[in-house]
Amino acid sequence: MSTRQTSRLVLLAALLGIVAPFALPSPALAAGPVKISKIHYAQSGTNLDTEYIVFKNTSASTVRMKGWEIISAPSSDNQHYFFPRTNVAPGHTLTLYTGSGTNRPGKRYWGSTSPRWDNSGDKAVLKNASGAVVDTCQYAGGGTQQFC
Repeated sequence: MSTRQTSRLVLLAALLGIVAPFALPSPALAAGPVKISKIHYAQSGTNLDTEYIVFKNTSASTVRMKGWEIISAPSSDNQHYFFPRTNVAPGHTLTLYTGSGTNRPGKRYWGSTSPRWDNSGDKAVLKNASGAVVDTCQYAGGGTQQFC
């Protein structure tokens, strides 16, 4: 096939919307209005509220996170949190603390009695109320926090 024929085929494919699958980002991740921005995984002593994860609404609209889930992977560890009625305004953050406290705007509490984020490495998976993966963040450990 000549270079000219190849160019025509590429142009035709582009016009028809045919794109190689590896060229497209994952729709679930690309559409996520909320991103995991930070995991602070090394709590100070026994204070579980020094272990937390921060989410940021990167969209132009308020995101209602009721029924969303954050998982400390693998999910077989049964370490997951379902968000109660939770709204995050555009550009704002929400911090989920591992320990106990009173939920209020911008702050939620897992209510756990043990750490959720492994100091030697872990993966956070954020799913929306439909179960679609919205964002992930993985770290190898060896420090105290991971910016995602």
